[in-house]
Amino acid sequence: MIKRIFCILLIPFAFKGCTKDDICPPDTATTAKMVISFNDFANPANSKNVNVLTVETDYENSVTVISLENIKEIALPLSTTSDTTKYRFIRTTFRTNDTLKNIDRVTFLYERVNDYVNRACGFKTEYFNLDQDLAEEGNENWIKQITVIRDTVNDENSPHVTMLH
Repeated sequence: MIKRIFCILLIPFAFKGCTKDDICPPDTATTAKMVISFNDFANPANSKNVNVLTVETDYENSVTVISLENIKEIALPLSTTSDTTKYRFIRTTFRTNDTLKNIDRVTFLYERVNDYVNRACGFKTEYFNLDQDLAEEGNENWIKQITVIRDTVNDENSPHVTMLH
């Protein structure tokens, strides 16, 4: 009986230490991802699906970031600790007796500014002067052109980059 009373009295004190700053609200702005849209090279105003797309980091220990089918737009994270992020964009095409993979390497360059949000959310990073470098492979590139639409990445409301293919 004494244990039960003790437990009942202990519960309010266990939660007394929590304040609203201990939980990051879902509507609080945090580090935004870079939004990329895929458009038709022949008619850049029209979006064009990538049938099978895999995006991997382009470092010694690569990591698959995203793998999707029939995609018109993606959101990718940029590095919060470096002024560059390298990706491999892999388009897979299935033929009758073959599976073809075409890999294009893209480096995104930018400047970073870290802003303190609050104790629960920590810091968010905003990216400025976004630019890109598509590794040229002659006729082998499936990505024909990359255009930076918005050079500041601080939200995910609309595309920052358009890739024409």
